[in-house]
Amino acid sequence: MGPRMPSSLTAPSVTTYKAADLTSDIAAYRAKVAGGDTNGATAMRNQMAYRVMGDIEMSYSKFEMSLTTQRAGFETGADAVQLGISAAATVVGASEVKDLLNASLTAFQGTRTSFDKNFFQQKTTESIISQMRATRKTKQAQLITNLAKRDAASYPWDAVWIDLIDFYYAGTVPSALVEISGAAGAKAVVANDKLNAAIAAQTKQAIDVRTAFEKLQAEANGTDATATLSAVADMKSILKTAGYYHGEDLTTAQVITLFEKAMSDAAPLADPSGAKLKALNAAVAKEDIN
Repeated sequence: MGPRMPSSLTAPSVTTYKAADLTSDIAAYRAKVAGGDTNGATAMRNQMAYRVMGDIEMSYSKFEMSLTTQRAGFETGADAVQLGISAAATVVGASEVKDLLNASLTAFQGTRTSFDKNFFQQKTTESIISQMRATRKTKQAQLITNLAKRDAASYPWDAVWIDLIDFYYAGTVPSALVEISGAAGAKAVVANDKLNAAIAAQTKQAIDVRTAFEKLQAEANGTDATATLSAVADMKSILKTAGYYHGEDLTTAQVITLFEKAMSDAAPLADPSGAKLKALNAAVAKEDIN
């Protein structure tokens, strides 16, 4: 699944940071801090951090390769078992044996599904590795930036150690699954916010159209002849802009009925896209009905 690693990258003297050496280096670091040697302490801190980081990198590389090959090997073996049992159940003659084989196949398939669900939450190896790599790079970038820009006084070894632990756990399957779930949850929240905003906008448009209609309807059915003519004219203008009126000779009642039809056509169930409601609302806004 990959090229042979050069011996220089696998040499223990380069990559393995023994616990005894780390303990000794920490003691030397603390002595420099106590003596006020900030530059010396910073240099020692960086040396320890990069050595631990190197060990984490080596361990992660092996784990990633193992995760890919072992899971692929398990899936291949599982496929072979299922195909074998299925084929045996097809050709075997005795009904009792056939039933036993079919029951075994069902149990095996259920166990396989349960394994994939409980250990990997049915995520592909590629998606898990991709998330681990992304999270690790983010954590590592933060580490390297802090080591380069902050001295041992503002970023002591104890803080570095916490960040190194975070860097290590970023390369684990549970961490990747949590990140994937969190990203999906964040996207769901954004999508839900957009949906709520769209619903709110459509609701306001519907209210504005309904308010204008009720005002014009009341004026059209009123006793003031001038107000009636003006209201009917406004409704015709709105309907013409919205594409419902084309200059026909309509009575006041017919104009009101046509306006009601326009509102009915613009209802969410009749037009889920909201295009007709948007057009009708724009037509109402154009007339500036107060």
